[in-house]
Amino acid sequence: MNEATNPVVEFFRASIGKKLEGAPPLTEWLDGRIVSCGVGQIEVRYVTRPEMANPTGLLHGGIQAAIMDDVIGMTSATLGEKGFMLSIDLHVNYLGKVPIGRPVTARARFVRTGKRVAHAVCELVDEDGNVVSRCDSNLIKTSFEPDYQKRTRTDET
Repeated sequence: MNEATNPVVEFFRASIGKKLEGAPPLTEWLDGRIVSCGVGQIEVRYVTRPEMANPTGLLHGGIQAAIMDDVIGMTSATLGEKGFMLSIDLHVNYLGKVPIGRPVTARARFVRTGKRVAHAVCELVDEDGNVVSRCDSNLIKTSFEPDYQKRTRTDET
């Protein structure tokens, strides 16, 4: 499936800069805005909020991991494959810090998609382009049908 015929990519591109409607609860809570999207890659911008802070007023490492895992999940949806890709693991390296109130951007892409397992990477960068954290994730392809596939299904898919 190419970008021109991929309903998820079309939906995400139509949502650039907007609140994602009908997203899972965690995605809604994180409240990111898509910056760009293509098959196997996506970029999402977030504004950090007080409830995302660790005790020092910096972006909590668990929130960083959640953002990257969520964006990898969104990226998996752009591949156009049937079923849901479920995270097997997530390895995070914390490389910098972000004060609350500052924006961060998550940039995810798939490195390899095999018959059953796929590998993705994501970087979280600050407003100056510095890498704050980076993760690698393996995902397994399942037969579960996620809501976004139900909503974007066409007669051809």
